[in-house]
Formats: sequence, C-alpha cells, structure tokens
Amino acid sequence: MIQIKRFLVSSIASLFCVLSHAQHSTSSPYSIIGIGEIDNKAYGLNSGMANVGIGTYRLGFLNNTNPAAIAVDSLFFIFDVSLSGNLSKYSSAGTNEYANNANIRKVALGVRIFSDLAVSAGIRPYSNVQYRIQSDAYIEGLENEKYTTYYEGSGGLSKAYLSASYKLLPYLCAGVNVSYLFGQINKSELLSNQSVKTTSEVDKVLFDFGLIYNKKLNRNVSIATGLVFGYESKIKLKNYQIISSMGTTETKTSTYTSLPLNLGTGFSIQNYDGRSYKMFAIDYKFYNWANIKSPDLRMKYSDNHRVNVGVEYMPNYRMPRYYMQRVQYQLGAYFEKSNLVINGQRISEMGLTAGMIFPLKNNYTQIFASADVGRRGGSGLMIENYIRINLGVSVNQMWFIKWAYQ
Repeated sequence: MIQIKRFLVSSIASLFCVLSHAQHSTSSPYSIIGIGEIDNKAYGLNSGMANVGIGTYRLGFLNNTNPAAIAVDSLFFIFDVSLSGNLSKYSSAGTNEYANNANIRKVALGVRIFSDLAVSAGIRPYSNVQYRIQSDAYIEGLENEKYTTYYEGSGGLSKAYLSASYKLLPYLCAGVNVSYLFGQINKSELLSNQSVKTTSEVDKVLFDFGLIYNKKLNRNVSIATGLVFGYESKIKLKNYQIISSMGTTETKTSTYTSLPLNLGTGFSIQNYDGRSYKMFAIDYKFYNWANIKSPDLRMKYSDNHRVNVGVEYMPNYRMPRYYMQRVQYQLGAYFEKSNLVINGQRISEMGLTAGMIFPLKNNYTQIFASADVGRRGGSGLMIENYIRINLGVSVNQMWFIKWAYQ
C-alpha cells in the first residue's frame, strides 16, 4: 500500500510539471484578442454531457465547475487526468484551412479532510493563443498598390487552483476557489521591413465562490441546484517589446486588461429507478464582458451567455449481467453567444457531445471518453467547424483505512 501511494504521488507531481509547461491547444484567429480564448471546458467525467456541473453533485466526481460540489468519500483519494485533441476546419471567402493539436488538458486531485470539509487541487489551461493571419490592404490614393501585414501569436495562460467545499447544513455546501493565473503570450506584427514583437507575462490570483443544495426527494430520486459567482478582476500584463526597423528598440511597459464579473446557475436530477440510473442536468453561465473595453479597436466585447444541457444513463447499476450494463452513456448540447463582436456581427457557438464512462475495479476507477462536434462563427465571418476528442481516467484510491482491531 505504501509503495502504491508513493507511486501515485510521484506520478501526480510529474504530470503537474508536464502540464505546467505544456503548449496551449488552439489554432483560432479569434485568439488574437487580449489574453486569448478563454477555455471554459471542464475536461472531466461530465465532458460527454456538454461539461454541465454547476448544479451537479455526485460521489466520486471532482467538480471544478462549482467549488461547492466536491464530492469525495471520506476513505478515498481521487486523481483525475485528461487529454484532448482537436481537428478544426476554418472557412472564409471560399477558402478552407485545417489545424489540429493534442495535449494533456487537466490534472486534478481531491480528498476529504474532515467529515464536513473536502478539498481539490489541480492545474488546467485558462486561455489559449495560437494564430497566423495575413492581412492585405490598399494604399490610400493608390488603387493598384497594396501592402501586406502578417500577425502571429502563441502561448496562453494556465490556471493552478485550490478549491474547498464545506457543509454548512445537511443539504447545503459552500465553496471557494483560489486560482493562480500564470503564463506568457507572444505576439508579433510584420509589415515590410518593420516588425514588432511583444512578449507579455501574467501572474494573478483570483477568487470565485459557489453554493450547492443537494437533497434526496425519496429513496430513488435526488435533486441539486447550484450557484457560482466571480467578481471583475484587473490583470496586469508585463510587456517586453522589440521593434525592428532600420535599427532595434527594446522597451518594457505594463498594460492592463480585465476579466468580467460572472454568474452561473445549474440544476440536476438523478433517478435510481429499479436497476437503471438516469441523470439530467442544465447550466446557464453569464459573463459581463460588455463592461470590459476591448484592447483591439476593430473588435468589441458584448455580454457572454452560455447554456449547457446533458443527460446520462446506466442500464443496470445493481446486478449487471454483462459489462456494458455498467457503462454510463452520456449526451449533451450547448449554445453560446460569444463575447466577441466583429464588424457588427456577433460570434456564436453551438455543438453536440457524446461520451461513455467505463468502470474498473468495482467502479473505484473510471476511464472516460467523449467527442464534441461544434461550429463557431457569424454571418460574413470566418466559420470554424471542429471535432474534439477527450480521454481521461479518474482513479479512486483508498487512502485512509480505519482498523477494526489493533
């Protein structure tokens, strides 16, 4: 047992190091704005249910969507790791481009400290920057003369977090999430014989909060409803800039951007009807981006709205006759009105998800796999069609054993 625990701890430490230095996975031109695309995916057991989780509470689930909903058994230690791969097709003005990437996306662990207190820690991507854009424009007054500007960007921010959930009342838990954002964003602009290269570094501590009410209505049915809240935060970017044109100029400056106030609510119902298990969950999340000034004059921010819906089904959780009756089957859908408005057009995103959870070792360890097929863009704008594959494992290791005899 001691050797197993040492191996598990060393594996966790190694994966944390790998993820903290991993490349950020996106190839979207929309990541040119600010700190890049905000990554709001959960990369966990609920990925096949469109990442619902604000109002979801179930044992053995490290819920990083709502810090109040950390459901860890008092005898177990939970370790989650997730990987994801994307294939995207970008279409604009009759031309198509393709991009793909894959990486470790999340490492997390959780344990119950006391009967009323559970904690979880992890690291995951927070924002992604990866683009290469060519822009052609005519010189004013010269109809046949034009110039080309090349824009490139890479990097992004990672999020290391520590969450704690405390039971206030028999059916009510409150949670707090302390996050540390860190990372580097590289951007360059090349025009003729002039280039501007900017490296921006970020380190920032954030707090967000959650509540969840979980109650059994009867022997077979339980419901849960949750709330999450995060306040508006200003972020400082430490910029190191190199300008090359006839000579080289190096400057160090600081600029500021902000993350918006956000609110979310969710609801779920679980039904252990006879031998089968069913769950339905729905989330709504609001980000007050309209209150944030865009750093790019060509684009502006608008309020962000996102709705996620998911269902899960297990054919026989009591006395399965064969293995596939113990598998959990998931479906989900999501729709989002993005925070970006380009040339007066609002970017929207929609997609469908499907997944399966395969239990091992008497359901203590679970392997999960899901697929996400979606579309993002707007009228007259670049359209992105993508397929995302998520794979992961959730290990439930018995950590504390209370001996009956000495």
